[in-house]
Amino acid sequence: MAKFTSRFPELGFYCCDEFHRFHNGEFSTEKECEIKVLETLADVVRVDEPKSEEAPKPKAPAKKSSSK
Repeated sequence: MAKFTSRFPELGFYCCDEFHRFHNGEFSTEKECEIKVLETLADVVRVDEPKSEEAPKPKAPAKKSSSK
């Protein structure tokens, strides 16, 4: 589920010919078309992190070069 916040408490937007509105500056959705529209709006910020398919791998420690 994608969660978004807006600096305007009742911001509205259209997606697929339907009007949607933020409530108290928050909006949650699982629909891909709504997520794409929301990510393009200037006054909207996504507050959850999109799920990545792979977990980030830990980096190997850097090897020190020996100076002789």
